[in-house]
Amino acid sequence: MKIGINVNLKRDIYAKASSTFCAKLKKNGIEYKVCDNAAAYFSPKEISSLAEVFEWCDIVVAFGGDGTMLDTVRKMHKNLPILGINMGKIGFLTELDESELDFAVECLKNQKFVVENRTLLKTCIDSKEYFALNEIIVNQQDPCHISVFDITIDGIKSDSLRSDGVLVSTPTGSTAYSLSCNGPVLSPTVKALIINAICPHSLHSCPIVVDDDMKITISTKGENIRVIADGEVIAKDKDGLQITIEKAQKNALFIRLKNENFYVKLRKKLNYWGN
Repeated sequence: MKIGINVNLKRDIYAKASSTFCAKLKKNGIEYKVCDNAAAYFSPKEISSLAEVFEWCDIVVAFGGDGTMLDTVRKMHKNLPILGINMGKIGFLTELDESELDFAVECLKNQKFVVENRTLLKTCIDSKEYFALNEIIVNQQDPCHISVFDITIDGIKSDSLRSDGVLVSTPTGSTAYSLSCNGPVLSPTVKALIINAICPHSLHSCPIVVDDDMKITISTKGENIRVIADGEVIAKDKDGLQITIEKAQKNALFIRLKNENFYVKLRKKLNYWGN
C-alpha cells in the first residue's frame, strides 16, 4: 500500500499532525509521499509534486477540513480513495480527528476500512469538463442584483426563478450551501440532486429534488453571470449563459473507518455552532 499525503498548511500548522502521521507510517513499514506544498517540513526524498503523488499512490490522506477534501477531489485525475483527517472546525467530510492517528495507521495497515461512493456533478464549458462534489452555482457577480433563471429538466422547462442565483447540489452538498438556502438534507446514498434558488424574490419558491439521472439546464439572459463549482469560479459571462449539469460517470471515494450513522454524525457536526 502506498499513501499520498496532502497537507493544508493553513490548518495543519507547521505540518505537525502530518509529520507525526508520516513517522507512524514509516515505523509500520508503509510507503508514503508528501505533496510538495509542505516541502519545508519534510526531507527531499519524501516530497513529490501533487500530480506525481496522486499518480503514484493507492490512497490519499488529506490533512485539513472540508475545503481540503473538496480541493483534493477536484485535483485528482483518477479515482483514489481519500481519508480525511480533520484539522478544521466542523469537518463533515473528514473521518478522523488529529487525536486518532494511531487508529488510522492501524486500519490502513490491516486494510480495515470501507470505501464510500459519493456522487459528483459535471458540467462542460467551452469544451472543458468541470466536476463538483458539493454543488455547481450559477449566480450574479454583482451583489443585490436579481436575474431570471430558466430551469429545464430532461429537456422540459420546469420553472423560472427570480433570484440571486441557482445551485444544483449532490446529496453530499445537501449539508453545505444548499442547507443555508433551506434545502433538504439527503443521505449520501440517496440517488437524487437538489435544485435550489439563492435568495429568491418570491413567496412560493422551494427546492426541487430530482432523480440523479436527469440532466438539468440552467439558462439566463442576466448580465454579469458566473458559474462556480465547489467554490471555484469556472466561467464568467456579461451577456447571460446556458449550462447543463448532470451526474458524472466517476464518483468521489471516501475511506470510512468507523461505522458511524450518517444522521448521528449530522446532528453532532451541525450542532457545533450552537453548543
